[in-house]
Amino acid sequence: MSSDTVDLKQEPQETQVAQEVSQGTKEEPQNAEQEPQEKDEEPKQMTCELALLDKKYDKDGHKVYSKRNPREDGDNPDWWKLYALTETRHFKESGAFKRTRLHVNPQPLKQLLEDVIVGFPYDPVDAQQEVEFDLPAYCLFFYRKQLEEVGTERFKDDESSLKHLKLLLDWIDKVHEEAFKASQRFQSSDQRPISYEYLWTIFKPGCLLYTRVQGQPRAFKLRGFWYETDDEPCLAIRFRYVDYDGEKFGTRTDTFRIPKYSGVMRCEDLNIMPLDFHSSSSEFRTRLLERGRRFRELAGQHFMQYSGVAIKHDGSKYDRYNLSGRVVIDCKNYRHFEPSDDFELDDLPRTEAAKRQRTMRRYNAGVDGADGNILDDLLDEDLIMTNATVRGFAFSIKKFLEFFVENLSPIKWDETYFDQLVLNPTTKRTVQAMVSMHTRRGQTNAGVDDIVEGKGKGLVLVLHGPPGVGKTLTAECVAESVHRPLYMVSAGDLGTDSYSLEVTLGRIMDIATTWGAVLLIDEADIFLERRSLHDLKRNAMVTIFLRVLECKLPRNPLPDNQPRFHLRRRLHESYPRTPPLHELKRSLTPDYLAQLLQSCSRGVDITEKEMNLLAKHELNGRQIKNIVKAAESLAAFDGLKLNAAQLESFTQVQGEFERDWLQFVDVAE
Repeated sequence: MSSDTVDLKQEPQETQVAQEVSQGTKEEPQNAEQEPQEKDEEPKQMTCELALLDKKYDKDGHKVYSKRNPREDGDNPDWWKLYALTETRHFKESGAFKRTRLHVNPQPLKQLLEDVIVGFPYDPVDAQQEVEFDLPAYCLFFYRKQLEEVGTERFKDDESSLKHLKLLLDWIDKVHEEAFKASQRFQSSDQRPISYEYLWTIFKPGCLLYTRVQGQPRAFKLRGFWYETDDEPCLAIRFRYVDYDGEKFGTRTDTFRIPKYSGVMRCEDLNIMPLDFHSSSSEFRTRLLERGRRFRELAGQHFMQYSGVAIKHDGSKYDRYNLSGRVVIDCKNYRHFEPSDDFELDDLPRTEAAKRQRTMRRYNAGVDGADGNILDDLLDEDLIMTNATVRGFAFSIKKFLEFFVENLSPIKWDETYFDQLVLNPTTKRTVQAMVSMHTRRGQTNAGVDDIVEGKGKGLVLVLHGPPGVGKTLTAECVAESVHRPLYMVSAGDLGTDSYSLEVTLGRIMDIATTWGAVLLIDEADIFLERRSLHDLKRNAMVTIFLRVLECKLPRNPLPDNQPRFHLRRRLHESYPRTPPLHELKRSLTPDYLAQLLQSCSRGVDITEKEMNLLAKHELNGRQIKNIVKAAESLAAFDGLKLNAAQLESFTQVQGEFERDWLQFVDVAE
């Protein structure tokens, strides 16, 4: 049987069970009768006996029943229903044995079975239909005690049904005699020994299982089991557990296998066992429940600190990574970026009591439903069997991984980083202001805009200078100040050809945009050098880099979801000189500057004379916008209106940048 086949039935070989449990029958010559036509009404004068039948095919391919201990029943076509129980051996058309099946006929007994055997997988009982069980009828073994207790009370005034119940209990005891002995030895010994043949007796479907997966204690709910007799015989254990797919909680199923062994084995030596039989079951329940509560709290998106081993599913195995750093927990986007590791969830199974409890939660949470969807629809038993890992992205090694819940902790943001940064006070305050105001604009969609609506919503800071002056530290300070992770990539991460550059950079930008990460592209000058007529490959890479960088800046930013792009570069060339501001006024839209200034959130305090003085600086349209945007950020940060002094200050900063640029060019030449 393949691992995908879920079946509780083991096909027994033809045994002497039928002859051993025969009651009240007489040996008579064997005869064959046509397969009866089933009727809804139960025949009269039912006998409290067990009939032993064979179901085969005649030479014409028709099914026929024959009694191994026949009795004359006249011409009644439903003669087999005159027996309370029938045990029938089924054969294939080839004559090979197929299976043995128990059939229960009395209606009161069928109703008892339906009421007692609830939720047993693969053997549903419906009293209004035919009630049959494939031998060895595991469910009758597990529910034997409950059948006796409930049936004895229910049939205390019904002598006929009480006899039928006793007949069924005697049949169960005879068929499972050795299994009951093995179970009794298991329960009575501290070592809990069990042989492979009767290993199934300790796995009652619906019980909680315990095992260790990737070094972590786990609990699962048993769905069913079956013996596999292929090249590697084993007992297959089918189970389910609770997981989260980014939108809802649900269940997933999987299979463990216990290889065949000789002799007996202690329960705790098995690779999976019922949780109740573990010597530390109480401690494990407490630990698993606490971990389950944390798993529930991590639904959605969270920035966390991680320290320990993280794993990545790779086909039939898991790769392991030692990790210490900041991560984002986000299963929804994990599935988006890693479609090869996707999965589906089944709905959580709920009893009527659990459904009522969920209804009361919603009622208590608010009649008007203002709380929206409730994500903590998990009972304690659900929390115990939640997954041990959550999915997300590790910024330090740039991989999507599964993180163990118990290795996660809150991030302690250090907002004093800027105080430790050795930088010109004006420049430091300007950076703080621009980042702070950019974050606020992302939440309000306000501030200086371009002529084209939505254009240029990103914030790009160019950090230039020799090694060791604090370019990387500045990016770290920015990340700490806005409580966002720092995503660092280098030129080597982007590829060496135009195709890989476009794909890789596009994915990096998508990731940074998704979580509003501070993106630091180290050594970006490699992709920003002057294009040459003699190097088409480099030209293509430079073009793609600039295009992707521009296109990936969001046009319609979501609240608090803005990427911050930091380009650290060494400058080897300058851009072509540009016409001065008063010349640009004749070529650009006349009210361009006025429109920029009108967008300032706190207003403008600039006279026409001051405007004319500013117009003398040699700046292009993009530089004008950047200066206005930076000055407006600092003014808003200080709670002031934008004035000419602030614009002049940032114009001087732009001029210093140009002079530094030309100096690098002179050195390079």
